[in-house]
Amino acid sequence: MISQWQPPRLRLFEREHRRVTWLELLYDLAFVVAVAELATALGEGRVLVYVGLFVPVWWAWAGYVFYANRFDTDDVSHRLLALPQILAVAAMAAAVGDIEQRSGLFAVAYVAARLLLVLAYLRAGRHVPEARPLAARYAAGFSVAALVWLASLAVEPPARYVLWAVALLVDLGTPLLARRHQGKLPPQTEHLPERFGLFVVIVLGEAVRSVAVGLKNHEVTPGTLALAAAGVAIAMAFWWLYFGHTDESVVLRTRLAGQVWVYSHLPLSLGLVAFAIGVEHAIAHPAATSWAVGGPAALVLAVLGVQHLCSGERRAATLRLAAAALTLASAALPTAAALSLILAYAAAQVGHDLLRPRSVEGAAA
Repeated sequence: MISQWQPPRLRLFEREHRRVTWLELLYDLAFVVAVAELATALGEGRVLVYVGLFVPVWWAWAGYVFYANRFDTDDVSHRLLALPQILAVAAMAAAVGDIEQRSGLFAVAYVAARLLLVLAYLRAGRHVPEARPLAARYAAGFSVAALVWLASLAVEPPARYVLWAVALLVDLGTPLLARRHQGKLPPQTEHLPERFGLFVVIVLGEAVRSVAVGLKNHEVTPGTLALAAAGVAIAMAFWWLYFGHTDESVVLRTRLAGQVWVYSHLPLSLGLVAFAIGVEHAIAHPAATSWAVGGPAALVLAVLGVQHLCSGERRAATLRLAAAALTLASAALPTAAALSLILAYAAAQVGHDLLRPRSVEGAAA
């Protein structure tokens, strides 16, 4: 049973093994819905809507993750601040499909989630003196961004979306401007990679969903089954390549490496969902060229290469970046040929990783 009421406390230097809480898993479920709505928008060809709204959705998730990483007590007060954020995320998801008419709902829901986070940081700053400088800067930066979001309600699109972009720059830039204070309160290393890994699982799930939708809505033939199998196999290879190199040390290796690793999960997640939708389109239009598959797959492999660079694994980074270039070059081919080649590139890297254990690679790098 949880303690009923506890003040926030600093979790960074506790020695006991820390696991993801049931509340964190429930929180992630709200983003399963949001990601599915974003994927639907991309499937309808609304690329700008997909990219433009994915950023605040992902940042809303990341904001809670970083707060919980440092201060989560899983008591009643923490739950009362976290659970309403789930409702806000649900409202954001509800607005995605008709953003032209519901942009106001999206903005208000996002602001609600961010202000709850600001309140949590103000409370943490009050109870944890050593966290006060960082909490104050986060609260100030996120509050300014929230005010810009609210100000956007006074104008109509597309001017509203310009203000959203400004607000997101403030939001995303706030942690970068607080780097000096982050160094005094580094993230809890075993917890943070696990949380980011769970979001990767969420977006990888879109590959399975997209294949199911593609097969449901179109005639099932040996050709479409082969395309579906290749799409799922590539997604599973991405899973293998990512989780086979989940590196806790990267969070603390250097502040720059840690922040690049964190922010790189945004294009990684964008690419994984876009790849899933590309596979769905490939099932529907197998004779078309495969930019919708090859472009996202190349982005995923390139980001994995960058993440390896952050971990100091230069050999793995070179392989991922080379595979990204080959994948992008293959995107001009018909879908069946491109998927076969991308699967071969990904499988070759999995095989290389199995034959060359990471500990040996790290020593060689």
